[in-house]
Amino acid sequence: MDFKSHSSSPILHIMATVILTAAVTASAVSSCPAALTTTIALLLCYTLLRLIKTVRYPIEQVQYFLLSLRCGERMIRFPKSNDPRLGAMYNQMNEIIKLYYNNKIEIETKKDYYDRILRIMTHEIRNTVTPIISLTDHYINLPSDIAQDEIREGLKIINSQSHNLKAFLDSYHTLTHLPEPTFSSISTSQLFSDTVSLLRGEPGGNRIEILHTNVSINADPVQMQLLLSNLLRNAIQAIEGYDDGKIVLQASLSDFQPFITVTDNGCGIAPERIKDIFLPFYTTKEKGSGIGLSLCRQIMLLHRGELSVESDPKKRITTFIMTFPAA
Repeated sequence: MDFKSHSSSPILHIMATVILTAAVTASAVSSCPAALTTTIALLLCYTLLRLIKTVRYPIEQVQYFLLSLRCGERMIRFPKSNDPRLGAMYNQMNEIIKLYYNNKIEIETKKDYYDRILRIMTHEIRNTVTPIISLTDHYINLPSDIAQDEIREGLKIINSQSHNLKAFLDSYHTLTHLPEPTFSSISTSQLFSDTVSLLRGEPGGNRIEILHTNVSINADPVQMQLLLSNLLRNAIQAIEGYDDGKIVLQASLSDFQPFITVTDNGCGIAPERIKDIFLPFYTTKEKGSGIGLSLCRQIMLLHRGELSVESDPKKRITTFIMTFPAA
């Protein structure tokens, strides 16, 4: 929704009216004084009305603007204006609109993200604690001469469940207590070389191909290496069992904005799973913790960037895209 443009200056209205008044006055001096008085009065009224309209117009625009914000209207925009003061004010208000809705979307996204984490945590903790409560209730109600072997087996289950719960909470702590990045200028060629060297000794690590496009990014080298290692290990697992499986690691630059991509020709990601893979503790692996990709996305958020994925299982192409802020 665009506001109507209003570029006329109050000074121009006043000047035009004064000139018109002088002209009429000069032509009417020799005629009827009553007509002259009436003409001047009408011109003064006209001037006053134009001045009131000119002054009130921006105020009405701002009032309408604020009302639209309160009502949640997201398409409002102030137009360009030839009047320098109105133009500057409109530009500032457009920037406020942009910042307001960007922040609102970010807050809504984070709320949804943490709501989903809370649901998962509640589910996992309940599933872990329930057998512990059941066993302890069972032992409390049993006679004192209960067999030691039965007690030992029950304690093993309680111990195992307790370790699972601790591991789960440790994973959550890792995800939510990432340190703030220590930014420095990083060469992607060096970053790729260092990260891939760490994975060469692992099964499938020799299938990683680096496309040597050197790009400079402003990032934390330790966190970037952690992020890339996670993405590359996921890709190695995805191509497992495919004789032609390979992984391509590449950096690129578009309109001063750096990108890093990790592409594999493995099993791909089903469309219905795409929306869940970055969710903490979501995993389809038998022994997976479900925090790897969540950790990767969190690192990119700390770098004011974005981690996204595109996958086509039929074509066996999956690409994770790291988007950094433009230089």
